[in-house]
Amino acid sequence: MFLDAILNLIYNQKCVICSCSKTDELLCKTCVKQINYLSGFPHRIYKGIKIYSCFNYSGIIKKLIQLLKFSHHKNCAKVLARLVFNYIQKIELDNSIIIYPPSFFLKSASRGYNHMGLIAKELKKLTGYKVLDSLIKKTKYTKPQYSAKNRKKNIKGSFEVDNIIVDKIKGQKVLLLDDITTSGATVEELIDCLLDKGVKDIVVVTISKVKR
Repeated sequence: MFLDAILNLIYNQKCVICSCSKTDELLCKTCVKQINYLSGFPHRIYKGIKIYSCFNYSGIIKKLIQLLKFSHHKNCAKVLARLVFNYIQKIELDNSIIIYPPSFFLKSASRGYNHMGLIAKELKKLTGYKVLDSLIKKTKYTKPQYSAKNRKKNIKGSFEVDNIIVDKIKGQKVLLLDDITTSGATVEELIDCLLDKGVKDIVVVTISKVKR
């Protein structure tokens, strides 16, 4: 962080989307104006659990997610966390524990990081919420959901909840954070895993949703 501060003094901070350096923000005002928040009402309800989506998966949001996931632009995690933070002011979360979908260990090793873990940690700085990295593990490799013919079947049985950790958080509110929802299969599988272990107070926030 100290090095980043020094570099920002030497070089103007550029917008991660359009690369303009008119301001020292990671996302310039022109690009911010192109972002449209979705409503603060649940966009789906699964087994009584409210599922919110902050944006549609398009335009600036799509570029930010792709830059973070596939191009190692880690600064995009800060931008996305700030946008999610702005959105969750619309909903009642109180003090929540942030969790996120884990990656299979080989995928995390090849990329060098879990992109949702980076966003969760940036959101922690803004909210003060605790982040639990090890509550859920992915126990088997699955095809990327966008390429799977049957997404529900593809993701089924691929997550495992840590019994020791889960006993410590029962009765607390959990914020499940994910990047994109299309069919909702991943989120539903994670909800099922948590409900099966007695975690009932869950709110799901996905950064974006694909229009169907």
